[in-house]
Amino acid sequence: MTDTVRRIADEYVRALAAHEPAAAQALGERPTRPLADLSPEWLEERYALQGETLRRLAGLPADADDAVLRSAMTERLTSDRGFYDTGFTPRMVAGLASPVHLILESIEGLPISDDEAGMAVLERLEAAPASVDDYIRALERARELGRRGRFTGTGVAAVRQIDLLAQQVEGWVATDYFGRVPREEGLSSAAADRADRAAREMAEALTRLARFLRDDLRADAPEEDAMGEDVYPAMVASMLGTPVDLREVYAYGWSELERLVAQSRDLASRLGGTGTDPVRSAGALLDEDPRYRLEGVPAITAWLRERVDETTRALQGVAFDLPPTIADVDCLVSQASSGVVYYTPAPPNAEVPSRIVWTIPSGVPFAATWHEVSSVHHEGLPGHHLEHTVNRANADLHPWQRYLCEVHGYAEGWAHYAEGLSDELGLIRDDAERLGMVLGQIWRAVRIVADIGMHTDWPVPETPLTDQTRWTPQLAREFLEEFAFVEPDLARFEVDRYLGIPGQALAFKVGAKLWVDARTAWRARHGDDAPLRDFHRDALALGPMGLGPLRDLLLAD
Repeated sequence: MTDTVRRIADEYVRALAAHEPAAAQALGERPTRPLADLSPEWLEERYALQGETLRRLAGLPADADDAVLRSAMTERLTSDRGFYDTGFTPRMVAGLASPVHLILESIEGLPISDDEAGMAVLERLEAAPASVDDYIRALERARELGRRGRFTGTGVAAVRQIDLLAQQVEGWVATDYFGRVPREEGLSSAAADRADRAAREMAEALTRLARFLRDDLRADAPEEDAMGEDVYPAMVASMLGTPVDLREVYAYGWSELERLVAQSRDLASRLGGTGTDPVRSAGALLDEDPRYRLEGVPAITAWLRERVDETTRALQGVAFDLPPTIADVDCLVSQASSGVVYYTPAPPNAEVPSRIVWTIPSGVPFAATWHEVSSVHHEGLPGHHLEHTVNRANADLHPWQRYLCEVHGYAEGWAHYAEGLSDELGLIRDDAERLGMVLGQIWRAVRIVADIGMHTDWPVPETPLTDQTRWTPQLAREFLEEFAFVEPDLARFEVDRYLGIPGQALAFKVGAKLWVDARTAWRARHGDDAPLRDFHRDALALGPMGLGPLRDLLLAD
């Protein structure tokens, strides 16, 4: 049988489906297992599968059909194998995105009930302890392969990340997190007993994981957090889906940071900020301003829903042609340890809807809209929700692209691009909301310089922002707190994340820059008066992919 791009992609996704529920759902099938396979055997088998798939794609004629799918798959599978080769994927331990967090996310916020959806949650909870044990085995295997010199980096994550994950896991055990999975009223006693047993077994598995991290793996962990100048560029290229000149990016980050800090101070002065810290002074005034202050969860929820609906109406037919499914999103407010807005797309089988969630600090039912409007645009429209919805409504895309292709630079770059686009389109209503937007941009600029600086040990250039000359985690936290208005606990968490997931922090602002560069190049070909809606249509029609292939395909003759 003659190979084609689509046949190769079909067979690749089918092979994934035996191990990863999302792949089965992408094919419209019922998953054969409740949770994704975290075993070291599957990690190595998937690496080999990706290599064989790349070999088959490379063997096709240059003019084979489905050039977009071929280009997207070639870049992403090559990058995924690159992640593995550095040791990053096999040794993955971090305080935000380790495999054990995927288990939590598959259950978080979903109730156990006696219907099919609720039983699926229970089955995932019951499968979770074995998945934790598979994760432990995968970390042991990564350590062994690292000792053999299999990776360009190390086979064990840094001490900081091991301690952070162990602390989180111990916290889940101490608070009986999995025993508190919500249960619908009237749940049968049989299902309740199963849930109790699964929660106890999960607590035991997590205790094993924490003990393994602290008492075993930590002894082999490097104290050094930095990825290193030899390996870091490959991580960045894989995160963005294209290689970049890191020296240029570092200089760009500093230039943007200094520009944005000056802009924030100017805006703050216009908004009544005074003293040596006009931005914080202005923020305090805005927090108390009734135009921007929301009291109570119902008021916050209503504002979030209203803002999303208003933005949808403003975008339709102006900058986008939106599919009817754009309205299928829940707007929720929850209480947690700190305030943040995030987006969760619906799974391929749409068993639960997409969600835009605004968390507020527990016990403090207050929110300031001026500071979060850009976050709503980032997570909702025209950001993540719009991009996900448009791509998933595009029946011309192969299921692999619609549901499984994840590129940080594409997705986070788009969402950060969407923040600036919102201002272009008049969705940022006044200087107060613009100050919130600029503070968010400062946050992303700090990410660029701090991530590059900490992982390469490049010096801090001469700048009015600091007299320090070397990057440290403390300096990165100070930049976030002083210039981006980030709370200390969140700043600490952010810097730990940068150190644990090298290069991912660049996906936001650098990714957005690459989106803007692609738009500029597209308009140079189509004319400065070419409708913005046409660029968005052409770009999003290509589907998720690395930003290098995206630009090449957009500008192809």
